[in-house]
Amino acid sequence: MGELEVLIVDDEPMAAELHRMFVDRTPGFVVMGVASSGEDALRTIRRRTPDVVLLDLQLPGISGAEVLHAVRRDHGDAIEVIAVTADHRASSVSQMRMLGVAHYLAKPFSVRELQKRLRSVARVRNTLSSRQQFSDQAEIDDVMRTAYAERSPAAPSRSDDPTREDIRVGHPLDALRERADRWIADQGHLHDAGLSVLAEALHVSVRQLQRAYARVDGSAQEALRDHRVGVAAMLLLGTERIATTEVARRTGFRSLRTMRRAFQDVLGAPPSRWRAIHESAATKEAVSRQEPDRRRPRGLE
Repeated sequence: MGELEVLIVDDEPMAAELHRMFVDRTPGFVVMGVASSGEDALRTIRRRTPDVVLLDLQLPGISGAEVLHAVRRDHGDAIEVIAVTADHRASSVSQMRMLGVAHYLAKPFSVRELQKRLRSVARVRNTLSSRQQFSDQAEIDDVMRTAYAERSPAAPSRSDDPTREDIRVGHPLDALRERADRWIADQGHLHDAGLSVLAEALHVSVRQLQRAYARVDGSAQEALRDHRVGVAAMLLLGTERIATTEVARRTGFRSLRTMRRAFQDVLGAPPSRWRAIHESAATKEAVSRQEPDRRRPRGLE
């Protein structure tokens, strides 16, 4: 199976750009487009069907819930939808669950949290597309456990070996990593947010943190770095023109040099160059939206 195409739907340009960056850093996924409204999203889907929609629920005009209704009506379950929202109400979670969203991501979230949901979607789709039928109930349960792992934690694994491939949701180290990711998303860009501060806040040792992230071939240092790069990227693309030195100070980097190295490692370009590239792309996209789409087939409106 080739790369899965993702449509990002968000009316906040900075958030949309950050989510694009997150998806671009996830192997097996590619961004096919960005829509800034529900109407724009439905037009895009009619022209070209994505595999996954990263859908903000709070949109101007047609709401995210209405977009989801239309997607389910016209495409059934052929399109996976990941709801992205700042709405933490149980009623909203319940509504999205009834409409069949693959996952519900509450803002703010880290790149790792989104990547985990995307990988879950890919695993289920790959398994279902490669099978005509399952041999027994155990295989069906494995697929369903993967599909709903984020909502229904499985029983903890008895193994404490971080090198095991059959990582089970519910393992104490996985729960610790989840807590660490949430803390990083909330406070990871503060000046005093280092590994020792993170470990102290979670009442664990630095070694335990390292073991928790080793289970997914990562590190707590990388999680902090990735979060800071994400926050810095949003500041660089904001309406307020902030100097890169000030961005580095606001996002917890020890120096501008440290931030440059992090941007190069994560995004492939230093901050100033990365901002110039994306500002140019945003300008071209804004111009293209103002031009009439002469190639649009009749009857799609």
